[in-house]
Amino acid sequence: MILVLIHPRNAGLPFLQWLPEEKGQLVAVTAVGTGIGEGFADAVSVADYCDDEAVLAAARKLIRRYRPRAVLALAEIDVERAALLRGEFGLAGLDTAAASAYRDKVLMKEYARAAGLRVPAFARVSEAADITAFMAARPGRAVVKPRGGSGSTGVHVLEDPGEAADLMLDMPYEVEEFIEGDLHHVDGFRVEGKPVAAVASRYGGAACLAHLTDAPLGSRSLDDTDPLHERLVEETWRLVEALPSPATVFVHAEFFVTGSGEIVLCEVAARIGGGPIPAMLRHILGIDPRELWARVEGGLPVDLDAVRKRSAIAPRAAFCGLPPQNGRVVRLPEAPRDVHDFVLNTFVGDDWSGDRYRRRKSADFVASWVVTDADPAALGAKLDATTELVSAGFGWELADTRGSA
Repeated sequence: MILVLIHPRNAGLPFLQWLPEEKGQLVAVTAVGTGIGEGFADAVSVADYCDDEAVLAAARKLIRRYRPRAVLALAEIDVERAALLRGEFGLAGLDTAAASAYRDKVLMKEYARAAGLRVPAFARVSEAADITAFMAARPGRAVVKPRGGSGSTGVHVLEDPGEAADLMLDMPYEVEEFIEGDLHHVDGFRVEGKPVAAVASRYGGAACLAHLTDAPLGSRSLDDTDPLHERLVEETWRLVEALPSPATVFVHAEFFVTGSGEIVLCEVAARIGGGPIPAMLRHILGIDPRELWARVEGGLPVDLDAVRKRSAIAPRAAFCGLPPQNGRVVRLPEAPRDVHDFVLNTFVGDDWSGDRYRRRKSADFVASWVVTDADPAALGAKLDATTELVSAGFGWELADTRGSA
């Protein structure tokens, strides 16, 4: 039996299709109103999935009743929860020390720096004066972000120390130097200490901060003959060794590559990347990485050699996601030709203005899709062309923001 923590963003994932051997042997904790699909023997819903105590209480109730052999967590918010539960009930997997290192952006950089990896200059933040002092000592832009955040929520890029006074520091934060460079991500997977696959990709434009200017977020995998691919993969495994990682782990690491070619850590998570990344990886690995991870975490057989072989010969892949605008959807696009996994996450009349717009995350896409091609130039051309088509297909009635702060 397996306990699955199902964030509302993961509603409807086909766990029974992925884990057919576990039919009737799955139990879940999720939010009220979230569909969990078939194959579950029991489920407990909580009113607020952001309430740690409520989720943990529900999970403990299910664990005591059914004694599952594993806890499966796919969302960032569930990483530390699952680790805590494993420790309490003696279950294998990522423990609390590892979960903290992968979630706390200060702690992860301390581990990485101690192992000789290049990290931005950084400091803990408890009040605005900490940011002001940091920027006074290091002139130039700085980035302020929640230590345990995800999806680029709560991230601020400051041009001047005086801007710190306007920030609402309602949780633990860190400040770090702004690194000029292209942001890349590496999605790596190892089992019992042996790497299975690692895919290095480059974000386009402003990367995970693109949504702050209503710009699309795109990413394309690097050709594995590109020397940068090998360097990024090597740096990822060095990072995994630097942190208190378990022998079996899936990581989503992000690195800046500067104009001089230096690789600088941005951050790393002990989970599969969000948004369209799983769909993109499926075309490279030959299996949905969430299915792969669910089976490994549950102790079920997986043909890892097939994954290794597929990732070595698969076509390159790219994804694009369009963020919401500050307004109401009045027209929807059609799926362009020659795209895969086209998903619309909105509808005509959907209102994204106001507080919903202000709280949007980097992966809150109204539409996303994947393109593939063996030729890197053709892959880029497909990504650019489809982005233009889908963007033009949307119609928005924008909110009137005159007079707003």
